[in-house]
Amino acid sequence: MYRWQILMIVLALSAITFPQSAVSQYPQQPPNNPPYQPVVPAPSTPNSYGGGGYWGGGGTVAGNAMNGMANVISAQGQRNLSNSAAAVNLTEARKNEIQNRQAAVNSYWSLRAQQRQAVAAERGPKPTMQEIAQIAKDGAPRPLAANQMDPVTGRLYWPSALQQDVFASQRQLVDQEFGMLAKYSALDYSGQMETRQAIKTMFSELKTQIDQIPQDDYMNCRNFLQRLMYAATGTSSLS
Repeated sequence: MYRWQILMIVLALSAITFPQSAVSQYPQQPPNNPPYQPVVPAPSTPNSYGGGGYWGGGGTVAGNAMNGMANVISAQGQRNLSNSAAAVNLTEARKNEIQNRQAAVNSYWSLRAQQRQAVAAERGPKPTMQEIAQIAKDGAPRPLAANQMDPVTGRLYWPSALQQDVFASQRQLVDQEFGMLAKYSALDYSGQMETRQAIKTMFSELKTQIDQIPQDDYMNCRNFLQRLMYAATGTSSLS
């Protein structure tokens, strides 16, 4: 009888310490290892202690009592082991989620950087200060040339495409205003507004003929109107 009791106490103590030692034996997953395998505790088999070497009773009253106590302690240890395995699996799942989010963020910024590099490569090198100054100079409005206006009388030498009858009324008004401009070196506000409107009207009509007149003639007329606008109002915008 006493030998059975001593044996059952030893086995009970082993069942209590088994979950703790089992949890400590889970190895940490080193980096660059194969995919993580979930921790699954091995199923425990209830111990049975009794007479005659049979499972589940059939022995003495004390032996059956100790057998039941051992099964209860073993079940508690199995529960602790399952809880520990679940905690390990949850921790690993959270770590994988964080790594996936970090990978997505890194991928996003990497694509942004590649896009910026591609756009910069298409644009080419940035212009120098000298090139910027030259571009500004080339784009600045220019005054009328000597073959476009007589600086003494203000007479205008219209391009052939702008000498059509459809532009007659606007040409007459602009000619009068440029005569005043040559005489007084400037136009009053009313003269500027009338000249501006007449030139805009001529440009709108010119655009409707873009398919009928040669491209060089169209660009020549457009530049002429821009210079007229600049000379009369100080701006070259035709819109």
